[in-house]
Amino acid sequence: MSVEVTRIDLPCPVRAAASDGTTVWCAVAGGVRAYTAAGSPLGEGDPGPELRSLAAVPGTVTGPAGVPGMLAETVIMPRSFAGASLSGPLPEGTLAGTSRDRLHWLGPSGAPDGDLPFDGRVVAGGGEIWAVGADLARRLTGPGRLGEPVRLPALDACAAEGERLWWTSRRDTVLRGGPKEVELGRDRRGAMVVCAGSLWISVTGGLLRVSAWSGEPGRLVAAPEGPVPFLVCANGVLTGGARDLFTLAPAAGAPLRVIELGLDVPLALVIAAGRHVWAFPDGRPQALIVVT
Repeated sequence: MSVEVTRIDLPCPVRAAASDGTTVWCAVAGGVRAYTAAGSPLGEGDPGPELRSLAAVPGTVTGPAGVPGMLAETVIMPRSFAGASLSGPLPEGTLAGTSRDRLHWLGPSGAPDGDLPFDGRVVAGGGEIWAVGADLARRLTGPGRLGEPVRLPALDACAAEGERLWWTSRRDTVLRGGPKEVELGRDRRGAMVVCAGSLWISVTGGLLRVSAWSGEPGRLVAAPEGPVPFLVCANGVLTGGARDLFTLAPAAGAPLRVIELGLDVPLALVIAAGRHVWAFPDGRPQALIVVT
């Protein structure tokens, strides 16, 4: 089955992007611009800092076996499988980003709404946002507030799942942050994301799957390429790639499919926006939008 790919023009190449499932924010030179998930512009946006990363909530929330990857506004899901909640959830529509040395809270238009000193990036998952630096991370607990630091020695990659942060280190092949430590046995690893009740890690030859409930590893799932730099969860559909995209719907039992984008450059960024996936070609002022 062919998949329609919509191409939209942007004012300049995108530095970072994020979505809460309905709105997509793109960091460009001079500020942030907002679009609908389908690609319609929502105004010019306000001036702001030169952002290196963006993250938004509610985003997709990991669900139990019957309803994986649903949006927070359509079904009530636990934000963590790791015990009692540490605090109330972030307000719906929270948008945060990082510049060279600051962590920024942003309004719906992308205008700055407070900041703190920080050197790193923001990542979202399970309705929460984490500020991740070179060897530690802190969860955003509200406007201008951060949780206690979590040490991540020699951080390699991480994936947020509410109040839990899965992560790997450059020093070994162990996955940490879940119900128990998991020996991956893989030195070459790409992106990781939580989707449809599992943590997925891109490796050579496919995808490693670890249960988000028990921490038990599953069998390798074959993929057309890997390790890939991008994995996202689009409403329970796992999507990844480097130049083209592949999708997998674990809950539906559908086979993996490849979406050819016809690019002669690699992708610089991929994000999920509800059922849509936005892919940004490296160095080009455009986005390619796919409905999963």
